[in-house]
Amino acid sequence: MKYLRHLSLAMLLASPQLLIAEEQAEHLYTPKEQIIWSPSAGVAFDRTGKHVTRRSLADGSTIHELNGSMRSVTVARLGPDGKVETYCTSSAEAARAWMAGEFDTKAAATLNVPVMEK
Repeated sequence: MKYLRHLSLAMLLASPQLLIAEEQAEHLYTPKEQIIWSPSAGVAFDRTGKHVTRRSLADGSTIHELNGSMRSVTVARLGPDGKVETYCTSSAEAARAWMAGEFDTKAAATLNVPVMEK
């Protein structure tokens, strides 16, 4: 009987801990105002052309060096299911809004082509 009392006391003390551990918190994204780009990411989103250098070669061809600016930038966030999600955009504001969870992207549709045997 002594073991029964100790067992019931242990169950009583452990039950609230189990209920707390079982609760799933809602996934929260970082607020849009708190998302700040690093200087190198700011250069990647820059579309002014001030970072691009141009060189003409002896054969008449031209080389354009982007020096960190890019046509599109891929950003990543941690999704509600714990998986990494990526989004490719050329707009810093669109990337910031996506990272803040303001809109969601749909996965690309996959084609299910039936296989026909001859």
